Amino acid sequence: MDLLKSIQVFEQVAQQQSFSRAAESLNLVPSAVSRQINELEKWLDIRLINRTTRSLSLTEDGKAYLLKLSDIRAQVTELRRSKTQLQQIKGLIKITAPIMIGQYMLPVALAEFKELHQDVDLAISLMNRKVELVEEGFDLAIRVGHLNDSTMVARNIGNMHFKTVASPHYINTHGMPSTPKDLKNHQCLINTAVTNAKRWSYLIDGKSTVIKVAGSLEVNDSQSLKAFAIANQGIAQLPSFYVDAAIQSGELIEILSDYVPSPLPVNLLYPSQRLLSPTVRALVDYLVPFLNQQKQKW
Repeated sequence: MDLLKSIQVFEQVAQQQSFSRAAESLNLVPSAVSRQINELEKWLDIRLINRTTRSLSLTEDGKAYLLKLSDIRAQVTELRRSKTQLQQIKGLIKITAPIMIGQYMLPVALAEFKELHQDVDLAISLMNRKVELVEEGFDLAIRVGHLNDSTMVARNIGNMHFKTVASPHYINTHGMPSTPKDLKNHQCLINTAVTNAKRWSYLIDGKSTVIKVAGSLEVNDSQSLKAFAIANQGIAQLPSFYVDAAIQSGELIEILSDYVPSPLPVNLLYPSQRLLSPTVRALVDYLVPFLNQQKQKW
């Protein structure tokens, strides 16, 4: 039994003083109106309407219950309206991402989202450590790398490709490494913002191989690392989107291109779907296709 539907039918019958006119008003057949009234009376265990072949009238109980039931329906309607308001896209979303993603990808994506949803506030924390979303109060996280088993939902938004680069002056001075194993004879710029900073991956004979590297300069920021490479301080392994412009301008050259390291997956993480607020869900639904469209730039 649809209680709210039955109440609506009862209200119309009381107003129209006719089953057939109520049916016409509600776009129902008269038999459906009669059935709704019968089910409501059975549910309440009282007679609401006195029926004759020529007329109908509310019983005394019917008059009393009409007011009560109408009030119930009005309250439910208000609750539904309030629910709709609560589901509007507004409020605060807390996001965490690695610094390199935050610097390169998020500003454009989130700026466009903010233009579409100006009642949404964004709090973005850029950090390279692993963040516990629920414990630290974040709604979304972007992670680079292979994920461990998790209770979080992961949506792939691309794969991060890497290039090994150095300045032309550095190569002219120190020589061109022929294979990744030659890196042991070079100054490598160590990015301490990433896990296993002194272990670089390459594809050698079709297999992912880890090469240990070392150098006298360590920094925890990819942009700074690129700047040191341009300043002839050594060889760096960085995401393609960080170095492509410098390669095109001639400030850097790509080396070991026959041993391109395996790309790392990039995922958007958030708590299970049932816990998402409409606002967070709207951002997820926006970010996944937007960032997927950027794959060719990664």
